[in-house]
Amino acid sequence: MGLPIFSPMSASGQPPVLIVDDNPAESAVTLATLEAGGFAAVAESEGDAALRHARRSLTRLLISELYVPCAEGDCVVTVLKSERARLPRLQVLVHTRHTSTFDTEWAFAAGCDALVPKGASAGVLVREVKRLEGFAA
Repeated sequence: MGLPIFSPMSASGQPPVLIVDDNPAESAVTLATLEAGGFAAVAESEGDAALRHARRSLTRLLISELYVPCAEGDCVVTVLKSERARLPRLQVLVHTRHTSTFDTEWAFAAGCDALVPKGASAGVLVREVKRLEGFAA
């Protein structure tokens, strides 16, 4: 079981951005990028832990690798996006190296609100997070 990586709660008292990536090195890069952009964040490396965290904290923004498996369904994105009653404001940004046409179409069909390929500049990721955070407010 992976250990979550934490950053402090945001000054506004909103739940931190939840990062879900089964690659700890890439998760750490995303976490550092968000912190440098002024966001509070928490990272989970396992799908089931991410589901528990999202439900407990009423996460409003999830940044997820595309195919993070969990026991409840295909992946974290599809399970959480199906829980509109519990998480009505949830926005999902898929941050992935899987960028084929098939993968991109699958991500949006699964319910993601935005997709930023890994390898895009930190500015692109932070700009998209700001856009989604504004939408989620």
